[in-house]
Formats: sequence, structure tokens, C-alpha cells
Amino acid sequence: MSDNLDGTDETAHRLRAELTEELARDGSLRSPHWRDAVLAVPRHVFLPAFYTAEDGPDGITRYTAVSRDTDPQRWLRLAYENTTWVTQLDHGALPRPHAEPRTGTPTSSSTLPGVVVRMLEDLDVPDGANVLEVGTGTGYSTALLCARLGDRYVTSVEHDAVLSAADGERLASLGHRPRLVVGDGAKGCPDGGPYDRIIATYSPDHVPPAWPAQARPGAIILVSLVGGLDAYGYVKLRVGDGGEAQGRFIDSDVSFMLSRETRRPPIGPLMRAALRDRHDTAGLDTAVRPDTLDDPSFLWTAQIAMPGTTRLRMAADGVTGRWFLHADGSWAVLESRPDGTTRAFQGGPRSLWSELEAAATAWISNGRPVLERYGLTVTPEANTVWLDDPGSPVGILGR
Repeated sequence: MSDNLDGTDETAHRLRAELTEELARDGSLRSPHWRDAVLAVPRHVFLPAFYTAEDGPDGITRYTAVSRDTDPQRWLRLAYENTTWVTQLDHGALPRPHAEPRTGTPTSSSTLPGVVVRMLEDLDVPDGANVLEVGTGTGYSTALLCARLGDRYVTSVEHDAVLSAADGERLASLGHRPRLVVGDGAKGCPDGGPYDRIIATYSPDHVPPAWPAQARPGAIILVSLVGGLDAYGYVKLRVGDGGEAQGRFIDSDVSFMLSRETRRPPIGPLMRAALRDRHDTAGLDTAVRPDTLDDPSFLWTAQIAMPGTTRLRMAADGVTGRWFLHADGSWAVLESRPDGTTRAFQGGPRSLWSELEAAATAWISNGRPVLERYGLTVTPEANTVWLDDPGSPVGILGR
């Protein structure tokens, strides 16, 4: 491809075909309908600029803008990689050509096509299905839905008005004009319902009651949920005749940006207070192993039992600390030393390590269940997680 982008369409078509084959080989793309959609939708149209990330020697991640204007060949090639690209930082910072690398927190992205396509395949969309997409993002997955179903069957809700307006222009440039709504995705869009399929492209901490309420009986809801310990659960729900939705978790491989409404406790002040308290706190003997605290299946059940708790891992002077911090100032840490010994510590207004140990004991006694053994029942009152069958509840999401 030349420097002035002559031949972009031809090159993009080739790259799109290569991406399609890659997604078919890895099992993400499984049906002719979605294959045709991936071949038809130019991802680069929805990625005029994005950030690449690089971790510096100081441990800080810096984001560098890549765009058609700065490096057209690299921009086009990267746009068709099966990779997630950050498209916004700190709820507003968009990639600017020729800008210096910057720090920040990713708040919007173009999810890797393999995850996007896998979810669309899992959605089991028949012809003529009315679909609500919650989280328009860059508009790429919206375009795939339009290519598969037709514009009139697609409604997409986006929290960010600036992103939604840009999405509308990109979609229109390809001839697509679905219903685009600016608003809180948790409220859905009753004007476009009832829906046969609902798919979320961000990760909330529970399924909002508005989604099943706006769905037809038999509808499918697909969403990746996340808790305070950053353990994800990808779940497929079927809506019943009474508006209740129920289904099993599939795995933890699907994840997105957190909901804009998600609030995490401030790590810095909590950590500084915990470190001060740690030096005056007696250690506890414990049978909980460090690998248990690293197990995503355990973290999934622990975050249900301990809402409001977050975690991080720190290493200093050969000691690795697995820290758990609660918004009320409680803290717990399991320290692993080079000689293989471990010691637990806790402080603050509640016995957080004791709670964590109890969660680990229950998880182990249940046979160390993987995520697929869990299910979810959604009613207007609660999101109830259960183990093996709905008669064995283990906790409530979104408390």
C-alpha cells in the first residue's frame, strides 16, 4: 500500500478476508451469516484513530495515538488485527495525531473482533430478530448487526453523546441507519422493544431489571458481569413468561470496560492506611494457599461474598502481598516469602481475612467449582447466583 493511501479499499478487503479466516480457524466465527457480515463491514471505518499501549520501566502504561494521518500503513494493518484497541481515555480523551504518549484510564475501546463475533454467534440471532445492543462503543458491532439483520431490527444505546454522534456518522457512511440512543444503558430503550435478543458490550456488576422487562418471553440476554475483585462471568440468560431471566455462566473469557456507573473504592488512600496498620498487626496462621487467591473461579465466588472489596498485588524485598481492601477501611493481606512460608494479616473495622478464609473454605468444600457450575436468576428484585441448580443460592449481585 502506498503512503498516500491509494489502494486502501483493496488492501482493507484483503486484510478483512484474512481476519475472517483467522476467526473461523480459532472457532469464533461459526456460521455463514456472520461470516458474510465480517467480510462486509470495514473495521477501519470505525477506528479512524486509536491508542496503542506500552508499559514503561517505571511500571506506568503510556498510550500512543495511531491514526490514518500519522502512519497510514500501520494504522490500516493494526485496525484488522484481532486485538482490542483503546479509543478513549478518562471519559473524554480521544487519540490526537502527533500527540505525545500520555497516561490515563481506558474508558472506551474497540473490542477484539474474536470476542465480538463470538458473542454474536452465541446470541443465536434468527432472521427478523429485534436486537438491543447496550453500549455502541465504536459502532463496529452495531454495523455487524445491521449487516446481518437490517437496520430496522437494531437499537443501540450509548452513554457518551460524542461517541454516539461519531458512530452515527460512521454507520451512515456505510448506508446504515439503526436506532441510536444516547442514555443510560441500564435503562435499555423501551421505545424500540420488545426485544428478541439483548447483548451488552460493557461489563456491569449485575443485570439491570429493565433488560428482561423489555424482552419478549424466550428472548436471550448475553452479558459479561464483573465484581469488585475483577473476576468476570459471561452468562447467557433466557427470559421466561413471567419476565424472570435465568441461565448458566459460560466462562470468564469475555470481558469489557466497566459500566460508567461502577464505582470502586479509592485504592491509594486505602492502601496507605493499610500499610501503616500492617506494621502494628500480629500475623495469623492460615491454610489458605496463595494460588487459591489467584484462582479466577475462587475470586468469582469471593467477590459475591465480599461486596465492596477490591484487590491488588504488591511485591517488595522478596515478599509478595496479595491485598484485599474494603471501602470501609478494612484490609487483609496474605504475604508469601521466598522460603515458601505464608502469613496473613488483617485490620480495620471488620475481620476481612476471616471473611476471605471462610469464602475459601466454602469454595474448597464445594469441590473448587469452576464458573460453569454457577447460574444466575434475574428478577425485578435481585440477581441471585446459584451453584449447580437454582435451589442452591450462593449470593446476590449488585448489592
